Amino acid sequence: MITDKKVRTEAILIGSLCAISYLAVYVARNVLSTVTPVMVENGEFTKEYIGNISSLFFIFYAIGQLLNGFLGDKIKARYMMSAGLLLAAVVNFIFPYIVVTRAAAKAAYGLTGFFLSMIYAPMTKVVAENTHPEYTTRCSLGYSLASYVGSPVAGALAAIMAWQSVFTVSSIALAVMSVACFTVFLHLEKKGVIVHNRYKKFKDVYEKRSFFGNISVLVKRRILLFSLVSVLTGVVRTAVVFWLPTYFSEHLGFPPRTAAAVFTIATLLISLTVFLTVAVYKLFRSNMDLTLFATFTLSALFFLGVFLIKQPILNVFMIVMAVMCANSAATVLWSMYCPTLKDTGIVSAATGFLVFIGYIASSLSSTLFANAVDSIGWGNLIIVWMGLMILGSLAMVPYLFKKKA
Repeated sequence: MITDKKVRTEAILIGSLCAISYLAVYVARNVLSTVTPVMVENGEFTKEYIGNISSLFFIFYAIGQLLNGFLGDKIKARYMMSAGLLLAAVVNFIFPYIVVTRAAAKAAYGLTGFFLSMIYAPMTKVVAENTHPEYTTRCSLGYSLASYVGSPVAGALAAIMAWQSVFTVSSIALAVMSVACFTVFLHLEKKGVIVHNRYKKFKDVYEKRSFFGNISVLVKRRILLFSLVSVLTGVVRTAVVFWLPTYFSEHLGFPPRTAAAVFTIATLLISLTVFLTVAVYKLFRSNMDLTLFATFTLSALFFLGVFLIKQPILNVFMIVMAVMCANSAATVLWSMYCPTLKDTGIVSAATGFLVFIGYIASSLSSTLFANAVDSIGWGNLIIVWMGLMILGSLAMVPYLFKKKA
């Protein structure tokens, strides 16, 4: 147990700044989801149009994660994060004013996704390299918690404001955190608390290896398995959650504004995912494989409950638990697996790649879900979600019987 107060204080400062910044990111990226029922009810927009916009967001976000992940290993987090937050604030602010102009709206919302993608991978790198290992996971869990809290905050704003105003408020939050990141990181760099590429010996090894040599190292670190985890959990935590307000409104019969309020409560409960993950992780004595198997299996069982139980309140409870369990698997990936890659010298690039493939899956599934609702119905779509979680469980089975080296 580290007792050095200075080390602990520095970790709290870095972790808190990253968590609040990521909260602003997740409020902004959940706004469109929470206001969709109202926009559709007004008759100006269709689910298909909003689904296409959200899909474009995910594509730009995914490509941005891949590119910015590599850049995050070369450019300081201070520049990457502050620039991404500020630029996202600008395009997110103008989006509601141009949403009726389809080409401009798609471009603006796509750019919002790209600029927001400049945050996560560099942030993971700065935390992994500049906090003591005892606090690295705690910091990572902190901004994972912030990402879950972003949904209910966006939902609360949508429940009390005109939908255009929600975009304005989220843009202001992004701009404020841009200034805060640049200022605080600069101060910590001058004090030597944050050093870009602190583990230079890892970076030197990485640069001496061939491209395929680096890939080989990541394969040995089970990047392929965790790529599948990223894809499966990405669909649930992004595409499924995006359509929850519409699901509550259309399938469960809640009025649009009530659906937004239910979404707020549901995502507030989902924000407790971090605590569920820690509890399961401790139950299995910090075994990532068992934790992933358990959370995928529980998610599948709860999705089965969503399919079978028609009573609205119980149905909402079941789908909340299904998403929480899927998100627990995602938390293992982002908060426990990714920070361990710092000794590869490419923690930002590897993290960016994992986010990239997860959001490509989210993008494709968001469009498919929008079209599938009318063709196969919500019930069959729930079966598809359950099947994805079963696939995750099966993928973990071979690793349950392998002895740790």
